[in-house]
Amino acid sequence: MAYILTFILLLQVALASSFSTVKVPLDSSKRILRPDIYGYSIEPSSVDPYIQSNLSSNILKNIAKIIGKPAPIRVGGNIADQTQFEPNLRTPSSALPDDTNVEVFRIRKDWFAGWRDYFPSGTDFVYTLNLRNTTGSWSTAMKEAEAAVNVLGESLSLFELGNEIDHYISKGWRKPGWDTKQYTRQWRQLTDQILSSAFYKQAKRKPHFQAAVFADPPWVPDQQDEVDDFDIINVTRAGLVDPSIIQTYAVHLYPQSTCDAARESRLSLNLLSDHQVIWTNLSQYIPQEAAARAAHSPLVLGETNSASCSGRSGISDTFGAALWGTDLVLTAASIGIEQVSFHLGHQSEYSAFTPLPYKYKGENLSAGIRANFYSHFFLAHVLAGNNGQPWEIAALPAANSSDFSGYAIFAGDQQLNLEKLVFIDLGVWNSTHGLHNPSTLSSTDSNFASSVTRPQRKVQVDTPWKPGTRIEILKLQGPVTNAKSDINVSGVSLDSKTGNLRGQTKREEGIVQNGGVVHIELLQAEAILIQKA
Repeated sequence: MAYILTFILLLQVALASSFSTVKVPLDSSKRILRPDIYGYSIEPSSVDPYIQSNLSSNILKNIAKIIGKPAPIRVGGNIADQTQFEPNLRTPSSALPDDTNVEVFRIRKDWFAGWRDYFPSGTDFVYTLNLRNTTGSWSTAMKEAEAAVNVLGESLSLFELGNEIDHYISKGWRKPGWDTKQYTRQWRQLTDQILSSAFYKQAKRKPHFQAAVFADPPWVPDQQDEVDDFDIINVTRAGLVDPSIIQTYAVHLYPQSTCDAARESRLSLNLLSDHQVIWTNLSQYIPQEAAARAAHSPLVLGETNSASCSGRSGISDTFGAALWGTDLVLTAASIGIEQVSFHLGHQSEYSAFTPLPYKYKGENLSAGIRANFYSHFFLAHVLAGNNGQPWEIAALPAANSSDFSGYAIFAGDQQLNLEKLVFIDLGVWNSTHGLHNPSTLSSTDSNFASSVTRPQRKVQVDTPWKPGTRIEILKLQGPVTNAKSDINVSGVSLDSKTGNLRGQTKREEGIVQNGGVVHIELLQAEAILIQKA
């Protein structure tokens, strides 16, 4: 009996650990990793609730201090094409704290001043104009543009013209036949009006444009409208090419959805926290990125999150979603997508932080920070350094499976300039710790626990670093994949009420061994940053 028990114990230990060897190749293909790759997209009707508390401002200031550059903010989404400019409105906007479904959103000029003054100094803003309403030669969009330019000044980086214009037919905003040629013609008409206007010519910093703003991924026919030609390849063929004013092309990506019963039934945390699924979702954009690059304007994910139509608590607000967000950003960068903006609504289940307490689905939820925010907090450390200049990134072929991914980060185009390594274990491991967060629905708190000891992954990394080089390690840590709380980056977290930092950083240190070998260990459902000390 003792022999059998010993054998079982040894078997459990073996099952609870794995070993990988990863080599940093000398000929890896590298892409730009911008310090501002991680941004946010906010529904226009949610801006006012966000700026009514200091929480979001403190969160973003702490991120900016680490990276050296604030996260970019896009104000856009479905409500952008339902916005009306009313100069005599009694208040800066018609937003109400409990409004989540808005048919018409009204603003006046000083609405822009509110969010200009709130977000960290140096924040670059993208603003989505109303392309839906063509009345008076886009008089609504022109009034919005003039107010934004005059109030935001040098903070205004880009205009978008319309949101998810490939859905205009299904929404009844354009007639059947609406395609890339018609869109390009209208896009040029409106941009020509903006470029020739007195307010634009007089601006010290003239905002450029983020074109396309398409919703449907190229490989997902069940989301297409009547005309299926809205992608970067077709829109550039239709003539929407002008790098002098088009700074970027934008597409949107949601890997899951709550928008209809069929897709809602397929929601899964296991599918979200899966590198191969992330790669499948993003790889469809490789031809799109190539078309954008050929047009001399890079591709960005202008809007994304875990599941469209506001997400699902118990999936979107978990530590697994933080690991997903971390891997999504780095995978996107490795294929040339230069920016990723995570969508926020002040009462959305996928929002990384919520500014005000509110009643939702029969529960009283507090303002707070959710587990999925910690992808940004961890990546801030990855993006920091290099004097504020972009890094270069390459995915590591030997770290590429459903539950494991890895990335090498360089200070230049030379392989010997390797500065950082990131590894993510996306394996799902659940327990009964950290399952509640008062800013999330308690009805979605999980009580599921994995039946085995939490596995550990041991990795040998063969690097070009010299033996004896000192390294330091930071970890994105959570108690379990389905956790909603108790998340930290090497001992540091953010206070859910104030957004201020809590705790002291517990950096691990090491030394590169002979042959450039680095040995690391990470738990299942954990991410690790290794950098030269």
